[in-house]
Amino acid sequence: MKGQKGFTLIELMIVVAIIGILSAFAVPAYQNYTARAHASEMLNASSAFKTAVGVCLLNGNWSVSGGNTTIDCGATKNSVPGMQTFSKGDGDSFTVTSDVIAELVADPNDDTKKIAKYKSGSVKAKVKDAKGSLPTDAAVLLTPKITTSGVTWKITCETTLGSSTDFCPAS
Repeated sequence: MKGQKGFTLIELMIVVAIIGILSAFAVPAYQNYTARAHASEMLNASSAFKTAVGVCLLNGNWSVSGGNTTIDCGATKNSVPGMQTFSKGDGDSFTVTSDVIAELVADPNDDTKKIAKYKSGSVKAKVKDAKGSLPTDAAVLLTPKITTSGVTWKITCETTLGSSTDFCPAS
């Protein structure tokens, strides 16, 4: 009598089923991971705008903004860069721009001075054509908050092509 050589059909089918079950969990997890990585890249590329808008809000020149009640920290105003486009090739590009506006209010500690108070806008990193597995209209928004310690940022994400913003980096 000869010894058994190889695997039976049932054993092979069990292995294939196990691989299928593992793949059903691994593929969506990998897609979420890559989407978060792309959104984090967009967030990191926004750092020049964060710095420029922060300086603008803290030291903004209201005369450049066209009025004595607002500080315009939008693209190309008050030393904030114009729109920047980042592209790594086909299907991987995004833009970063700013439309932040602050209003000048009386300093509660000194009536002779005015301080900036956030009014509207954000620094926005938006998918241009496509960006990996992100929705084609995905955007990472950075909204400033002016405090006595400086400027802090709230991170939010938006897309109209789906209700999920799971790709959004944490604040």
